Amino acid sequence: IMSFIGTLISIIKPFIIGFILAFIFNIPMKYFIKKLPIENDKTRKLISAILSVLLVMLVIAIVIMVVLPQVIENVRTLIDNLPEIFKQIEEWLNYFLKEVKISPDIMTKVEEFQQTLGQTILSKLSTWVPGIALGVSHFTTGVINIFMGFVMAIYMLFSKDKLMRQVKRVGKAFLTEKQFYHATDVAQLTSSTFENFLAGQLTESVIIGVLCYIGCILLDIPYASIAAVVIGFTNIIPYFGPIIGAFISSVLIVFVSPMKAVIFLIFSTLLQQFESNVVGNSVGLSALWVLFAVSAGGGLFGIPGMIFGLPTFSVIYELLRRWTNHRLNQKKQLSKAALESQ
Repeated sequence: IMSFIGTLISIIKPFIIGFILAFIFNIPMKYFIKKLPIENDKTRKLISAILSVLLVMLVIAIVIMVVLPQVIENVRTLIDNLPEIFKQIEEWLNYFLKEVKISPDIMTKVEEFQQTLGQTILSKLSTWVPGIALGVSHFTTGVINIFMGFVMAIYMLFSKDKLMRQVKRVGKAFLTEKQFYHATDVAQLTSSTFENFLAGQLTESVIIGVLCYIGCILLDIPYASIAAVVIGFTNIIPYFGPIIGAFISSVLIVFVSPMKAVIFLIFSTLLQQFESNVVGNSVGLSALWVLFAVSAGGGLFGIPGMIFGLPTFSVIYELLRRWTNHRLNQKKQLSKAALESQ
């Protein structure tokens, strides 16, 4: 069953990507619909959809034109510094082995490990070649899926009203009036929760990434653009994302300057404190439930689960809260009726 579900998801992955992108495009589209001074409703929605797509494409173009050259330059510098980094690691290991008193048995095992490491890597290279080819194939498939999803997202955005009418017709045909009302209520709650979460996280990630880049430039921290991109992207993951991003970036920086790595960790911690109060408020959960949702989602579905587990749990939490209040009100009314009958 799980294999069949996995195959089905891989087939409809472009539709899933398109739906997510259309949902993101719809956020600025709703703003344009409210603000554009156009009386004709259909024309206003059409222009709003066009402006929304152009806005997202403009943001992507700016990121590519401004950030990508800096990232490429930093990656090139990192590759050039790899021999020096490996040499630094070797010096640290030698210093550690020299200063720390280690038993002869452990030293013998370390020397054996050093001798066999190179041979193991060479022997594994032949087995890595098919894996690399498979990775390239998956990357190509991913690019094609994203492109198809982008096209489908544009179609969904321009056909949003028609698609909504079709979904409502199917719901009314197969559900009772009460069931249709509850399904519509849950759909509206889910839409607003995910919309607030995505809008808040994406905006916050851009702001944190820009602030991280400016701070790294001012503090003269190496690999500033890579650190900013990593911090910005990982910040999409609530709570744990900034920690992961800070760790990855500091590992790169420590080989250039350990002191700069410490400064970067302090700076990134201050950034995390700056953004920590926004995440829980965007979905209406306390910090404890945010941690639970992210941990559970990550444990079940990996990184996508860490990202979307929080708004999903928020919807479940709100539905349970409503159901609990409804049950308590029912019991209160029954108790009141029983007292009045006596």
